[in-house]
Amino acid sequence: MSSINLISFVILALFTLNIVSEITVLTPNEKFYGVVNETLPITWSSSGNDVPQAITIKLISKTQTSLFTGEYAVGQSIPTSSGNYAWRITDNLVGDNNWVLKFYNALSELNDKTPPVAQSKEFSIKPAGTKPPSNDTITNTKKNHSNNIFDFSTSLFIFFSSFISSIIIIYQF
Repeated sequence: MSSINLISFVILALFTLNIVSEITVLTPNEKFYGVVNETLPITWSSSGNDVPQAITIKLISKTQTSLFTGEYAVGQSIPTSSGNYAWRITDNLVGDNNWVLKFYNALSELNDKTPPVAQSKEFSIKPAGTKPPSNDTITNTKKNHSNNIFDFSTSLFIFFSSFISSIIIIYQF
C-alpha cells in the first residue's frame, strides 16, 4: 500500500465519521408511557447530513391483540427537524412494554421492504384514568440521551482511530 493510498484511506475514514446520521427516539420509553385518551409526546433527536426530511411514525405491537395487528400509522409526513409529535391515544391499546414506535423515511415508506430509520424502546400504554408521566421524565431522558451520544461518538472515534493505527502499523512492516 503506497503512502498516498494510506493517506486517502485515512481521510476517507475521518470523513465517514462526520456523515454518520441518526435519529434517536427519546420518548416514549420504558419509563415514559402512554395513557389511553391522553396525548403522548413522541420526542426524538436527529443528527447528521443524511437524515430524512420527513418521517412517518408507526406503532407496532410485540404481541397480537384483539384490537390491533400489524403496523398502525400514528403520524405521517412529520418534519424530522421538529423533534416531536403529539399523538392522542384514542384506542384501548393497553399493554405493559408491549409497544414500539418505528420511524420511516416518509418519502420511501410506501415500499414494504424499506427498513425503519429509527425505533423506540419498548413502552407501555396504561388504561384511561392513569396519571400520565410528568414532564421532567422527558427532560431527564434528554439529559441521559446527550450523554449516550457522547459515549457513542467517543467509542466510534476510538474504534476508527484504533483501526487506522492498526493499518499504519501493518503498512510499516
